[in-house]
Amino acid sequence: MTTLSITEEKLNELLANEYIPAAHRALWALLWDGEIRLSEALSLDVRDLDLDARTAQVDYRAKPGPDSAPISERAAVLLREAIGEETEGPAIHRFGQPISVRGASMTARSHGVSIHAFRHSGPCRPAYARNSTDG
Repeated sequence: MTTLSITEEKLNELLANEYIPAAHRALWALLWDGEIRLSEALSLDVRDLDLDARTAQVDYRAKPGPDSAPISERAAVLLREAIGEETEGPAIHRFGQPISVRGASMTARSHGVSIHAFRHSGPCRPAYARNSTDG
């Protein structure tokens, strides 16, 4: 069973686990800490990121054109690790290929968590979202 709710302690444990690919850990940090949704994070290109300024240019579906979204320090560190020396291409990738929603979901599930738990359980999320479960 996977859960749609995780604690910050569990998140920190997962983010520190170097056996989990940096791309997935970066994705989880982006979802937990920020204003970026799963589909938006998975569609980020390396060129969309300014890791020094800790911002990402995101195409929000509800708004026309890209908008700037903040990136947490820990997400920026993990993104640097995941991206390496790449200057273009998908920011969230494995072996040069973008991670799919299915791939992101499967990796999270393999660690006992729904991919949606990272966004729903974050510090700015409503209590009702943090308490629901996903079978």
